Order: sequence, then C-alpha cells, then structure tokens
Amino acid sequence: MKRIASTTLLLAVLGTGVALADAHSDREAVMKANGGAVRALNGLVANFDAAAAKAQGQILVDNAAKIKAAFAPGTDQNDPGALPAVWTDSAGFMAAADKFGADAQAVLAATDGPSLKVALTAVNADCGGCHRVYRTPPPPRPAQ
Repeated sequence: MKRIASTTLLLAVLGTGVALADAHSDREAVMKANGGAVRALNGLVANFDAAAAKAQGQILVDNAAKIKAAFAPGTDQNDPGALPAVWTDSAGFMAAADKFGADAQAVLAATDGPSLKVALTAVNADCGGCHRVYRTPPPPRPAQ
C-alpha cells in the first residue's frame, strides 16, 4: 500500500514539474490560438458566416479560462514573455482575463458583420491592454 502511495505521489510531483517547465509553451499556444481566431474573425466581418464566427469565438471563450490557469499563482517560472506584474498584480490580471472572456462571449452573440466588428473591437482592446501591462515587449523588428 505504501508503494502505491509513494508511486502516486512521485508521479504527481513529476507531472507538476513537467507542467511548470512547459508553462511558457502552453501560454504561447493559447495566445497563438487566440491570434488565429481573431484573424479568422476579422475576415468574417465583411463575409459574415454565423457558424464560422461561433467556432472561432468559442476558441476565444475557451482560452479565456485557459489563460487564467496558465498564469495562476505559482506558475511564474521566469517566463521570458511575461512581466512579473502578471503575478504581483494577480487580481488585475485575472480581472483582465475575465473581461476578455466576457467580451469573447459577445463574439458568440454576433448576428452579422457589424455586430461582430463591435465585439472584435472590444476583444482586440482587451488583448492590447493586457499585453501593454503584463507582456514583455517584443524585440524591435529589423529596419527594411
């Protein structure tokens, strides 16, 4: 019985270590999925397709919850893409994630291109606002 308990504990600890070690990759995947969904939704403003808008909007809604879990207290592993404020202002960050989720719900409620555009404007503002406060600025693009 002790061996089973020890093995279970060991697997739980190892699993947690792997999850924390790969937190940046998980966060990056969620953010890239959000970017892809927003790009797809931008294309639907002019050529509205309710089913496609709902599918892409659902990605945003689902990812709002994933964002909160991906940046939960204790996940700050010197992530090069996140500023310490994510964790030192956890309440503000979680409130921003909640607002993003609520605004993503409005995407699901869009019935035409204009209502989708309004919903996307709010979602884009959420993303930009959060990135300005909680994300490490990306490196400058090379001059062309």
